[in-house]
Amino acid sequence: MDKPDRQSYAFRNCDKPTISPVIGVVKGEIPKWLNGTLTRNGPGIQTIGPDTYRHMFDGLAIIHRFHIAAGNVTYNNRPLESNTYHKNMATERIVVGGFGTVGIGDPCDTLFSKFKSMFISSDKQKEMTIIDNCNVNVAYYGDQLYAMTETDFVRRIDPTTLNTIGDKVTLSDYVVVNQASAHPHILEDGTVLNSGVNYKHKNGVHYIIIQVPPSYDSSETSFKNAKIIAKIPSRWKFYPGYHHSFGITKNKIIFIEQPYCISLPRLIISGFMRKAFQDALTWYPKEKTRIHVISMETGEIHPIVYETEKLFTFHHANAYEEDGHIVVDVSAYNSADVWLRINLSTYDSLVIFYNKFIFRCYLSSL
Repeated sequence: MDKPDRQSYAFRNCDKPTISPVIGVVKGEIPKWLNGTLTRNGPGIQTIGPDTYRHMFDGLAIIHRFHIAAGNVTYNNRPLESNTYHKNMATERIVVGGFGTVGIGDPCDTLFSKFKSMFISSDKQKEMTIIDNCNVNVAYYGDQLYAMTETDFVRRIDPTTLNTIGDKVTLSDYVVVNQASAHPHILEDGTVLNSGVNYKHKNGVHYIIIQVPPSYDSSETSFKNAKIIAKIPSRWKFYPGYHHSFGITKNKIIFIEQPYCISLPRLIISGFMRKAFQDALTWYPKEKTRIHVISMETGEIHPIVYETEKLFTFHHANAYEEDGHIVVDVSAYNSADVWLRINLSTYDSLVIFYNKFIFRCYLSSL
């Protein structure tokens, strides 16, 4: 792979971790009552040997920790020691790629294997797949801190040292899911809700809502007691809509089915054509965006499917109930072309951060 000439802060390479906490320089004053820890996650290792990741979403995960106490802040970070990390570092090449980067290895051992694993047992899946570069987000499930990405793999990390704990956890060992969002919601009692996709449903692809009760002081993973509380059929059997997040109110779950779809036939072909995952995504600008409403208490899907004009969104901004309506705010674009703009060679920050809008909709008859 050739290294692109164009660089951006979004693609800076972390070539040396900060294992021991360093004390930050404080400008002004941090309130004495402000104490706690902020843990963040994201792509950080962009270059391995002669190779550079091509997409903003692909760099190997770096976990960051900001600890605030007594008016001071310390910072440390550490790479997530996933199977993907060890494989690439051992070969000093990008053997295992990502959303927009094709690894140098046999594609039938990476992307195609991942697709095949969606239709086989989880034990065999563990043997075949190593795409566990959980570089999107972190969240607590009870007292267990996990790094997540948009596959069915998560990695547990120590909240103080940031060490990776044990092997990857495969969500499909506990619920029928092939891909999961990295943006769960944590309820007041500690229960976690997350969304995902099930490609194996007998009636075609379904989106699902997963509920994970909190667990504390347990030697077993928090996901042991996970269960599916809702199933939403995809409008197109072989073209499920891509989703990055979902919304909740006090009583409802909001799921947006946008016309930016994962082409399962194209995904199969990509394994042979040395194409990245993003090449299997298709934008249908003439189709509507659908909004599904689900009862948080019963998992029942509201019989009305709401529709609006086409839009592409990564993140929900807010959702709440007011005067018999649900108000939903999302950060949106009028085209999915933004996905292509976050490749390293075509990165344009003006398009990414300024060519978007807040979409608000009011859902009635609830």
